[in-house]
Amino acid sequence: MGTSKARLVWKDRALAAFLAAAIAPVVARVWLVTKPGSGLEDLGLPVLYDLVVEPALVHGIAAVLGAPGPEWRWLLACDMPGVDAAVLGELWRAADATGAPGSYVQRSDRADLEPLPSLWHRDIGPQVRPGWGLGARDWVRHAGLVPWHVSRSGDLRFANVNTPADWEEWQWRTRHASE
Repeated sequence: MGTSKARLVWKDRALAAFLAAAIAPVVARVWLVTKPGSGLEDLGLPVLYDLVVEPALVHGIAAVLGAPGPEWRWLLACDMPGVDAAVLGELWRAADATGAPGSYVQRSDRADLEPLPSLWHRDIGPQVRPGWGLGARDWVRHAGLVPWHVSRSGDLRFANVNTPADWEEWQWRTRHASE
């Protein structure tokens, strides 16, 4: 991307701050999970550090599951700028309907599950084992999360922005979605 995705600007705010403000009304606490030394402390968000040096999403998930706070943890990535509060409601309904310890998005246009956004119960934390590996998809499976099936492949809520071209396309599509 050439810059931290958390610092991309959307509607005059850093993307991480924009997402935090969008979800804050429906969650007990918002944390920015990052590695020490990331330089993101100036975004004005409470920071939860992933203290494992090795880069892997599962280390952030483990930090979230081990943090104090409410029993349910909604995880999303700052490179998914379209995720909104309605997504949390759907993830909750999927988990609650089955009694599962959480849920994840299963898009109809993807063969594999998406580890983010996802909903996790904090009780999963003590169940994590080394055999779960470093793949977030494996953690979702081992944890027993259930899918929330999303049928619309073009749904802007689940777009990832991994490159400058992705970011430009997402902004254009978002601005022109109502036309």
